[in-house]
Amino acid sequence: MDAWGMAEIANHMYQEPIRLIGIIVHHGVENELFDQLPFHEVYHIKVPPEKWKLTDYHIHSFQKANEKIAISNGTYLFSSSPLYHEVAVRLSVQNDAGIITNAQEIGCNKENSTLLVKRQIYGEKANEFVSFQGELPQYITLDRAILYGSPFSGKPSIVEQIELDTVSKHNVKFVSETAIGFQDLKITEARCVIGIGRGASESQAWECILPLAEQLNAPIGGSKVADELGLIPREKRIGSSGNSIDADIYIAIGISGSSQHLEGIKGVKHVIAINIDPAAPIFQRCDVGIVGDYRIVVPKIVESLKQGE
Repeated sequence: MDAWGMAEIANHMYQEPIRLIGIIVHHGVENELFDQLPFHEVYHIKVPPEKWKLTDYHIHSFQKANEKIAISNGTYLFSSSPLYHEVAVRLSVQNDAGIITNAQEIGCNKENSTLLVKRQIYGEKANEFVSFQGELPQYITLDRAILYGSPFSGKPSIVEQIELDTVSKHNVKFVSETAIGFQDLKITEARCVIGIGRGASESQAWECILPLAEQLNAPIGGSKVADELGLIPREKRIGSSGNSIDADIYIAIGISGSSQHLEGIKGVKHVIAINIDPAAPIFQRCDVGIVGDYRIVVPKIVESLKQGE
């Protein structure tokens, strides 16, 4: 959950302390979690799974929560995930309010106490600083790469569930969903991605790594070297000269971790690295590092995943 990252950012937005209110839309979260969230007030709305997939129900949930807390002039923070990016944009249009998307940093302009937002432009090759014109409310979507807040136990003074009534006015209905196989899933859209490098260039590498990709439904990309060696197609190169990814999990196999490659995975939440070289730079970026031969390590991971099914 991105709640802790958002709370840390919000607490540093203004010079003066602010009151944080969390609006949580979910389709099944343990009640104990809400008591631990880093907000002063928490309002949560449970939406059936088949409706949770639809933007209209998230917008309706947000509107119901706003009616409850009677606040219409706040600054609203959202994750820049595809779903909540759309929610934020549509809400800003409905409320005739300003919106800044994909924020990297948020600070306070000391001259006039307005928010100053940094974001990347031109394919992440330059930064721009923008601010709002006009009055509240204001909407900001946060680049998922900055939502790394460390979990800590909060003590909300209010934790309340808001009942969601039937949204009969909406004609959009969830019909079905189909899982896309890892072969067709884009590395920029997948929540789990596998990357290979020079260290996984042997002829038997794919035979070893494909079962892991199938088990995790994770597309396979790789480093610049992997592209140049013909191990992966060019469109699956990861790095400053290829794609930037923001997956939840990235498994780097046989990748040393050049600065160009690390630039392409800076938005990844958790990195698992497998390399025989304990001095490989990728180990400075990873959350879990395994020093060993991938031909031994990867089959053991696959077997563990199968046992956990």
